[in-house]
Amino acid sequence: MLETLQVERRDRVALVWLNRPDRRNAISRVMLEEISLVLRGFADDDATRVVVLAGRGAAFCAGFDVERGGGGFGMAPDAASDAIGLEARLLRFLEVWDCPKPVVAAVHGHCMAAATVLCTLADLTIVASDARIGYSTMPLGGGFVEPLWVHLVGPKRAKQMALIPGHTISGQTAADWGWANYAVEPGRLMDEALDVAARMARMPVDVARLRKQAINRMVELAGLRAGALMGAQTDAVLHQSPAVQKLRAAIGAHGLKDAIRRFEAGDLEA
Repeated sequence: MLETLQVERRDRVALVWLNRPDRRNAISRVMLEEISLVLRGFADDDATRVVVLAGRGAAFCAGFDVERGGGGFGMAPDAASDAIGLEARLLRFLEVWDCPKPVVAAVHGHCMAAATVLCTLADLTIVASDARIGYSTMPLGGGFVEPLWVHLVGPKRAKQMALIPGHTISGQTAADWGWANYAVEPGRLMDEALDVAARMARMPVDVARLRKQAINRMVELAGLRAGALMGAQTDAVLHQSPAVQKLRAAIGAHGLKDAIRRFEAGDLEA
């Protein structure tokens, strides 16, 4: 009954496909709810020991669906309600982090903005060497994605990504930086991800759960969870700024592709 995901069983591995290829698997409200739903189901499923996230079509995921008519995310009426909604959204993403079963992200094509949150919170991320990972071309907010990158790549590289509009890096660079575990040739991505998952599935469930939890708690002591939730407030404030309002209005009036073209041409600068 899933609308935006497909789930396959590979012995003790659950392969979860993001399945909106016509929209480059952009994350809609329904998709975010369904990711949460399936992860909760796997948490209590003794037959599942590892989860693999992958994307159908040409891309892993284009980030949040912000285009009109896309079933995605619009502007909240005020900063307070926006912050509440963003925090609720982040808690959905954190279910990847909190899932008692290991989660492996297999990334090909583009992995943009909010999609990188899924991968940052996954336990392992394997990327195709030619994948493109980065932030959205149009700076529609800030604070939702950026704090999480710091824990993997450090502040200098996080700022390099955050402060250059539309900046992307290759899958190989993402692995070199430590954002991903390693990169493989594009044609080997899914075989490699499933092989790693199958080997991880040999680990007894209770051992894997406690080992994951122990490492996560060390990272949380460095502020991952608190920083992510604090970022919801920063993002909400920026959503109300005149510059971001102007960009969102352009998307509503012209569609995402034309708005991006206008932004890159300098026609939408605040």
